[in-house]
Amino acid sequence: MNREDFATFVARELEEVIRLAEEKCGKELPRKIAFVWLGLSHPIVSENIVEHIVERVFVDEEHIFPCVDMGVGDVLEDGTLLIVGSVAGYAPRPFGKNWTGRDGPFVRIVGGPFVNKMAGKKDSWSLGRPFAYITPDMGKSR
Repeated sequence: MNREDFATFVARELEEVIRLAEEKCGKELPRKIAFVWLGLSHPIVSENIVEHIVERVFVDEEHIFPCVDMGVGDVLEDGTLLIVGSVAGYAPRPFGKNWTGRDGPFVRIVGGPFVNKMAGKKDSWSLGRPFAYITPDMGKSR
């Protein structure tokens, strides 16, 4: 898969993780998004998000990191959806199916802070702290 096709794939996946979050919370969500790689020193990105993800996950046409957790992690104070991502420690390889059986590297997740806020609960999660999430496709892998 070339870089341009992978970027198109990433854009579709961003929409799919928002749809998954909508399904889990039962509400329509805005499409204003920001993105952050989980970890201690990653800034929140609010522009060129697709390119930001491609830059980290796509090495070349034969080497793509194969396992990347990605999904709606939280809702920022202004209502922006915070998409989070985490690249697992596997070596890059050709584009293919991930462990959930889906095409591509993205394992769709829904963040605990997001779920809590949608349920009306206060959540005190902040960047750099442990992050809890669910992986709805996990049952499909068994």
